Formats: sequence, C-alpha cells, structure tokens
Amino acid sequence: MGTWLEVLQAEVAASSLAQVAEKLGISRTTISQVCNEKYPGDMARVQTLVEGALMGSKVMCPILGEIPVHQCLAHQRRGPRDVGSSPMDIKLWKACRSGCPHSQLGEEQQLRRPMRISVEPHNKGMDRSARYDAEATLSRLRRQAKSDGENASSSLRILTDLLAEELKIMGIKYNRLLDRAEKNNQ
Repeated sequence: MGTWLEVLQAEVAASSLAQVAEKLGISRTTISQVCNEKYPGDMARVQTLVEGALMGSKVMCPILGEIPVHQCLAHQRRGPRDVGSSPMDIKLWKACRSGCPHSQLGEEQQLRRPMRISVEPHNKGMDRSARYDAEATLSRLRRQAKSDGENASSSLRILTDLLAEELKIMGIKYNRLLDRAEKNNQ
C-alpha cells in the first residue's frame, strides 16, 4: 500500500477531487494542495483523515467501540449545537471532551466536569471481564434524567429514552459475547 500521500494521490486519480474531498470531509482545494505538496495547513490532520477513510485505520472509542479514525475526528469536530438529543449522541459528545485518549481537542474545549470513561481496550489484557452493575447504571440514568428534565413528566420520558438506549447497548454487547463464544467453540 504506499504512504498516506501516495494513497491519497491514487484515490484522486482513480475517482475525482470532489469525491475524495467529500469522503474526507474537507475542501477540494485542500485535497489539491496536499496532493501537490503545497498545503500550508495541518498535514497531520489530513494524514489522519486519509489513514481513516482510505487506509482503514481504526481507534477504540470508549463509547462506540472500534471505529475508523476519520469518524472519530468527525465526532470531535461536532459543536454543542450539532449534537442530537439522543442519549448516545450526548454521551459521545461528552466522551470526546472528557479525556478520551484519541481526542485532539484543546484543553479549552474539555468539559469542566468530565464524565468517567473507560479508555482501556475491551477485553484485552484483562483477567476477567468487568461485570455489569445494573443498580449503578439505573441509578446513574435516574440522576441524568432528573437533571436533564424540567418536570416529572419530561424526566420520565428522558429516563425511558435512556433505558431504551442502554438496552440496545446491552443487546449489542451480549450478541458480541455470543459471537465470541461461537467462534471459540468452532
């Protein structure tokens, strides 16, 4: 495969500046300048985007699991107004600003009261997997719903949404465990 710059140049030659720019989420001018080695901006950022979008480089997100690097950067660039109202979007936005090891955000963009996140690889180098504490999770979700809600009815709606998201996450984790168990038995 060549260097990231060679990969970028080959991709532009195979498709077009516009398609590559759209894929990376940067302007055609930037792509052109980088390909011609005349870009005055942050080459490390462009390199990371190319490695993620075109070369398959991935990181372990504490919220989403393994994701391409360029998606990680896209999540970091989202401003408070760009974040949806789903609990997962909010959790992801907060994680990017709470000490995630992949975050490239400056200290001024970090949260004053960061959330606790696990920055360790899932099930790598751990003697035994962490146990799910349903009571602690439910308590955390109740506190979050109470602080986010304006009244009892909105708090109940928020709690329902949070519980639904948590159930989806637990289903994904459970299915991954089943897949691993099936692989081990084969």
